[in-house]
Amino acid sequence: MDTAARTERTQPSGENPPAVRSGRERRRMIFAASVGNFAEWYDWGVYGVVATMIARQFFPAGDSALALVGTYAIFAIAYLTRPFGTVVFGHIADSLGRTKSLTFTIVLTCTATALIGFIPTYASIGAAAPLLLLLCRLIQSLGTGGEHATAVAFVYEHAPRGGKAKAVGMLSALTLAGLLSGTLLATGLSAVMPAGAWAAWGWRILFWLSLPMGLIGLYVRRNTQDGEEFRQLKQQQRKKATLRSSPVLEAIRTSWRKILLFVAFLGTWSIISAIMTSYLATFLEQNHALSQAQAYGANTTAAAVAVVFVLAFAPFVDRLGLSRATIVAAVFAAVAIVPGFLLAGTNPIGAYLGTILLGAAKGVLAVPSLLAVSQIFPTRFRVSAGGLSYNLAASGLGGTAPLVAVALNEAFGSSLAFSSYVVLASLVTIVIMLTAGRRWITDSAPPTA
Repeated sequence: MDTAARTERTQPSGENPPAVRSGRERRRMIFAASVGNFAEWYDWGVYGVVATMIARQFFPAGDSALALVGTYAIFAIAYLTRPFGTVVFGHIADSLGRTKSLTFTIVLTCTATALIGFIPTYASIGAAAPLLLLLCRLIQSLGTGGEHATAVAFVYEHAPRGGKAKAVGMLSALTLAGLLSGTLLATGLSAVMPAGAWAAWGWRILFWLSLPMGLIGLYVRRNTQDGEEFRQLKQQQRKKATLRSSPVLEAIRTSWRKILLFVAFLGTWSIISAIMTSYLATFLEQNHALSQAQAYGANTTAAAVAVVFVLAFAPFVDRLGLSRATIVAAVFAAVAIVPGFLLAGTNPIGAYLGTILLGAAKGVLAVPSLLAVSQIFPTRFRVSAGGLSYNLAASGLGGTAPLVAVALNEAFGSSLAFSSYVVLASLVTIVIMLTAGRRWITDSAPPTA
């Protein structure tokens, strides 16, 4: 491996290495960080799996396509609060500590998710039903806006030099397991419950389960501490006794060009993540060649394959370096997305083969994309800058992706239109990394204070 590749390993030079921790303690920290992300993606997965039922129960009857568009429009609009979540919880994370921020976000996220299960139907309360759904999604998205970037930074700062991608990969795998759990529970409950009961109220159980998840996560997170890297930063700041500006404002003032470019860079991950989490289930359900059980099974397969590929690819990211790993992942996503959706729209065997391709694309893209959220920004505003970039991309590109997919597929009658959109995003990511990636990684090593 050449010198340039070695300098972009997953520990920026110039920052103090974390204190040595036992493997058991690192695993405990990763688990603590993953609990909220697990619940967040569990909610995403559940929302996608039961989107057609939400459309039937929370919107006027008569036009199922319009109701589905309304369901995904709420999904997209809710993303608007993510950047505000970054401003609030990014400030807490960069000023007061990662653990304090993670405690607040898990309460907000899980409570809002559970409340969706209590919303009355449109037949009962009329237009208030979709409005209450939107309110819950806005609150949930606000918590998510601070949750994900904080958790990634927390794990990144606890991980050893040369093993940061592997640690982020473990976080990503446990996070994606939330999606897998949602689809598995939906598959199991829909199979054992009478069809009428499942459609009428059984799907609500999936949302109620986020309450015990939140309580477990809150207990685990209250017994963790920030990483050595962040604690050293706080000690340096106390010694200097200087008045510091808001981390978010400092990030915008000093790194606004990098943030904007990073938003475009994260487009591929944001789109594929949202599509795989919240649209693929609907796409499979609309394939009349599949039964509901087969559609759920294929969707579950995609989630399981994503977890496997996250764990398999993470060690290679540590060896290849961030820029090379990102290019490999984006090329794979660009190549896999079109045949993946084409196969998923055919017979049961094709659906499973297609979802395997799509799950693999999501898995290999997850680690370098999330690693970059922490790696390219300095510790002092890591969560604020990384979170703002991540959530602007998630709001503008990820949140609208299911809606764009429905619109393009309805307009052209083929998944090729939307697949081409994803391929274009992959090419943008590749070009940005080829032209700016090495400079990002070089520039990401200022002193922590």
